[in-house]
Amino acid sequence: MFILEVLGLLLFVLLISLGYKKNNRNLMLLASICLIVSFGVPDFITGFSEGYANGSPTDY
Repeated sequence: MFILEVLGLLLFVLLISLGYKKNNRNLMLLASICLIVSFGVPDFITGFSEGYANGSPTDY
């Protein structure tokens, strides 16, 4: 998961600098979304897998 965070951070830096240089707000928005996803997804995956493994089956 560490590689995903580093890759997302590098992608953020690259896209945000290109967005400022070209004055492209959509590129800067994409950079911000990449940053949020790269730091949010690993925690979500960890929490989901722990919850799925420790959850009890329910009767419907």
